[in-house]
Amino acid sequence: MVPLVEWLLHEGVTYPRFANALKQTFLDAAPGVLEDSSTKVNASSISALTGIHRKDVREWRSVGRPLPQAKTFGAVMEVFARWSNDPAYCDSEGRPRILILGGGPASFESLAASVTNDVHPHTLLRELNRLGITKRLDTDTDAEGDKVRLCTEAFVPSEGAAEMHQLFSDNLADHLAAATHNLRRSGTPMLEQSVFADDLRPESVAAMNALARQVWLRTFHEVVRDATALSDQDRGQSGADQRVRIGMYFYHGPKDKQVG
Repeated sequence: MVPLVEWLLHEGVTYPRFANALKQTFLDAAPGVLEDSSTKVNASSISALTGIHRKDVREWRSVGRPLPQAKTFGAVMEVFARWSNDPAYCDSEGRPRILILGGGPASFESLAASVTNDVHPHTLLRELNRLGITKRLDTDTDAEGDKVRLCTEAFVPSEGAAEMHQLFSDNLADHLAAATHNLRRSGTPMLEQSVFADDLRPESVAAMNALARQVWLRTFHEVVRDATALSDQDRGQSGADQRVRIGMYFYHGPKDKQVG
């Protein structure tokens, strides 16, 4: 989970937000696990299996989602939301104002304090700057003080970002599904293997990277050819309700930094 958590943190996803998303996943997965063990599916059995409070389970069973948690998005998102919408921090046209860092009721420090007292405003500002949500401005005179503006485009996905995230999700989910299928030892094992080597120089890593890409390119064309032919053959036939995903990955990093 370390590489995933590192990526989430770089993207500004906090633990409460991630945990709340996982709650829905646990609830969605629970009935199937209970049915596999011939256990009656109800609020009590789902709560006992998942450790999620029964009131959340009942809410999920009635409306399809668990009860919302407070402060799901964390201080960073709350600052962004308040700065973007609160009239105290917007101009007459509703645009986020440039704020002085400290010293006034409509300063960044007052904004940060209105959101949380658990994180110092300077610490919060560093995180906002790191995520590209805010930008400090140079002033012409010392009397004006340091100023900061909100980058309203910070949470607008770049072109192709949604597609990249979906591809990441699909690839990772199916890889995990194959691996956990094998761990459960239920049915015919699925292909899930890898080759690894260490004590390599950077030049050797580059050579292996090139080799992996060459192998994948050859395999890719062969797999696409056969998959297309079989899909055309089976489409519309009885029992044609299955799908497959075949992939390959290459990773390199320092020998003393394990990712798992």
